[in-house]
Amino acid sequence: MTIIPGPPSSATSATKGTLVCGRINLTSAPHVLAEKFYLDMIPELEPRYNIAPSQAVAAVVPNPLSPGRLLRMFRWGLEPSWRQTDQRTTAPINARCETVRDKPTFREAFARRRCLIPVNGFYEWQQRPGGVQPWLFRQPDHGVFALAGLWETPDESATGEPKTGTCAILTTRANRVMRPIHHRMPVILAEADWGRWLELPPAGLDELAAMLRPAPTDLLLTHPVDRRVNRPDWDEPDCLAAVRDDSDDQLNLFD
Repeated sequence: MTIIPGPPSSATSATKGTLVCGRINLTSAPHVLAEKFYLDMIPELEPRYNIAPSQAVAAVVPNPLSPGRLLRMFRWGLEPSWRQTDQRTTAPINARCETVRDKPTFREAFARRRCLIPVNGFYEWQQRPGGVQPWLFRQPDHGVFALAGLWETPDESATGEPKTGTCAILTTRANRVMRPIHHRMPVILAEADWGRWLELPPAGLDELAAMLRPAPTDLLLTHPVDRRVNRPDWDEPDCLAAVRDDSDDQLNLFD
């Protein structure tokens, strides 16, 4: 299974400045992912430094045939199977944890189709008078961690042709590290919760909802990155490199 990035979408431009967790990266070696997430097979993945909405996202799901787990590729932007193919609606890339149990778009997936989205980091954009500045958030050891995700199976009845599943990332209120940049952040699942999050049959919905909390403040480090990250077609190691930020406001952001 090899990732083939999807075509950049005009709707994924980070300059809109409104998306939460609108870009992610996944750079860990395949054998590291297999060991960390108890995958039944070592996946064939290339490093991705700037994964944008509508592109292929790696997701960990339960293996219905074994106690292990599978890594599947989904298109980022959840489309419920009941949605008509001719409906001109934007596929949401995020689901708010406060309303995920109630919204028709997400409630069935929340109850039955949850996944782990492995990432080594994610990007958020800070609004500024001169435009938007991307910031990279990742763990101090640069290791892989898991975002809470939902996925949907496509309705193939109309054409009979196989289609790619879709997914969305859950968000919660920002912690202290995130708050100067954005008021929301993706849900980072504690490793101790991974099994229960994926469990079939599912844990109680109240128990699941309790996992959807802001990450501890010391879990993430952040730094500004090159504004070329705004472009969904720029997928290079330099996406991760810190750039100097001379703004006086930024010097004291995280004191």
